[in-house]
Amino acid sequence: MKKIILMGVPHHNNLGDSAIAIAERKFLKDNYKNCEFFEISEETLEKCIYKVKKHINNEDIIYLHGGGNLGDEYLYIEEARRKVIELFPNNTIIFFPQTMYFSNTTKGKEELEKTKKIYSNHKNLTIVARENISYENMKKEFTNNIVIKTPDIVTYLNKTKDVGEREGLLFVLRNDIEVNLNKKQIREMEEISKKYFNKIEYTDTAIGDAIFEHYREAKIEKLLDKYRKAKLVITDRLHGMIFGAITSTPCIALDNYNHKVKASSEYLNKFNFIKYISNINEIEEQIKYLLNTKLEEYNNEFAINEFEKLLKVGEE
Repeated sequence: MKKIILMGVPHHNNLGDSAIAIAERKFLKDNYKNCEFFEISEETLEKCIYKVKKHINNEDIIYLHGGGNLGDEYLYIEEARRKVIELFPNNTIIFFPQTMYFSNTTKGKEELEKTKKIYSNHKNLTIVARENISYENMKKEFTNNIVIKTPDIVTYLNKTKDVGEREGLLFVLRNDIEVNLNKKQIREMEEISKKYFNKIEYTDTAIGDAIFEHYREAKIEKLLDKYRKAKLVITDRLHGMIFGAITSTPCIALDNYNHKVKASSEYLNKFNFIKYISNINEIEEQIKYLLNTKLEEYNNEFAINEFEKLLKVGEE
């Protein structure tokens, strides 16, 4: 029986990546019902992919875990992905949607050249961007490969459900290498928010211990329940914004250090409850709008239609 193999699923504590893995798995099981499904972890790719190789036939389709790691910021992930592409030259390999970001440094340029060389040597590799800036960069750099664009795979999910009356504000703010807000800006947002909310809660999508497959759903649902109970979310996380979308939670999204939040918001600005802003001076205006406007619910039909592109590649 033909196999569908999802490779590179991480176990770190980022709930955005766990949500990606859940959505990837659902997409593959929904659409490849007559195939065997296997999931291979990021750690396996790094340490023992050679042992896995003997179990994969040329007709099997390999999907590579998506996210925001195509670049030199998380180089160990890119190196593992290169290894897969080199080891399976005869298989159809399809990326799940990615943001591409190689830094404009000597190292960043060197790593981009390594990636281009390896990708271009594969005769059936499809690279998928999850927003337009990455799409244009991929088309420019990977001229020997198929390049397509879809939303982030988490938009494939619809997690909207009524859990009672919403209350309060939920801040979902990052505290890592991609942070763009400073403490002064956060204090300003807090002061503005206190004018409209008595209850303010703080969380992030990367907290706590590693998340293994068995606990993924429960961990994600715990966070999504916080969303469903909140009147508003303010976030600088891409999946902070996407979680707002898939739970039909009013959300104000701010930039991180690269383009991925702003560029990805273009897929979600069709919903009147998702608002991207480039300057915190706009935040009060958007709070007022979201608190005083009849808001619609999330519909993932647009995403399901977009992901038909991946299936068409796999059929060719």
